[in-house]
Amino acid sequence: MSTSATPIQLYSHRTIPKSMNQQHISIHPLATNNGLIVTPPVQQQQKQQQQQPKQELTVSAKLLMHHNLNTDFTSKYVLGQELGSGGFGFVVAAHERSTGIERAVKFIIRKKVPSNAWVNDPKMGPIPMEIYTLKHVRHENIIHYCDSYQDDTYFYLVMELHGTQWVPPSNYPMHSPDLSQNSQSTIDEDELVEPPQRQFVRRTSCDLFECIEQHKHFKESLAKKIFKQIADCVAYLECVGVCHRDIKDENIVIDQDYKVKLIDFGSSVILPRHSTKKLFTRFYGTLSFASPEILLSNPYRAEPAEIWSLGVLLFTLLFGEIPFPDSKSAIEGRILKPKINVSNQCKHLISSLLEKNPDNRPTIHQVLTHPWLNED
Repeated sequence: MSTSATPIQLYSHRTIPKSMNQQHISIHPLATNNGLIVTPPVQQQQKQQQQQPKQELTVSAKLLMHHNLNTDFTSKYVLGQELGSGGFGFVVAAHERSTGIERAVKFIIRKKVPSNAWVNDPKMGPIPMEIYTLKHVRHENIIHYCDSYQDDTYFYLVMELHGTQWVPPSNYPMHSPDLSQNSQSTIDEDELVEPPQRQFVRRTSCDLFECIEQHKHFKESLAKKIFKQIADCVAYLECVGVCHRDIKDENIVIDQDYKVKLIDFGSSVILPRHSTKKLFTRFYGTLSFASPEILLSNPYRAEPAEIWSLGVLLFTLLFGEIPFPDSKSAIEGRILKPKINVSNQCKHLISSLLEKNPDNRPTIHQVLTHPWLNED
């Protein structure tokens, strides 16, 4: 593998290629034309410090500041704003040098990838399941794979960047559009130098979570439009033998036209082609979207657990809150009484998705044929 000889120090916008400069591109506070920091003269630094308040570095800046980035990557992309950080790494915007097109780059920390989440790729060797999955799926509601690189510390997953920035309310804590803060694993504190109290050059989120925060809840017709896109996506994945295993609003990016795309395949698994009884014992998703059998630490089938997560998602779209206030309520199947009235067909679909017994939940293909999703 190839890495640069000079440590990257992240980000200044001085030497953006001309074609990119004309597009008014926003650059991460540490990147230049060759991917390296240009340190301003001391007097200029002092003047800048006097003019603006002290700003904290992002997680990506702290971790990449003295890191040797892959030279094949830096020859093609220049890094931009941080998009998020979480359990297995962090996500940074990047622009293609030749076109100026903006992408999302997920830096996956090698040592954070679970032992059972590796797949052997003929060209790259052992790679995380997330990269392998995105390379081999193609659906209009799944974020598109663009490229991948690696070095001794990180895998770089380059993806399309989709969604509208849904500005959160004042003082509302921002979270990652690709890496959930609710995930079970997090970056170890000793890997960061003085974890920031607030983020610097951190873009607001484009995910469904923030969209719901802005809308409070969706009308039934709009909730149906959004939910059907995700159900179509889950059905496609099952047909190609993949289960996402972390369906939730934070792992769905959405634009102003309510076109959604599923992201973050870090918990995904490949399902056996000729068996529907494959059981899993480990869970890497989000507890508020976890099914009763998972919360009880029982061996579970991925497909019915995914259906439960879709039920939580649909409830959240319609009512602006999750259906269970705690794990005990979820295990017992005690769904919160909605404060908003919806049609009987909608209520029926929600109750079937949130069936306590996984054997009694519908398959994803049965969900797609439900009357609520097919009525005008």
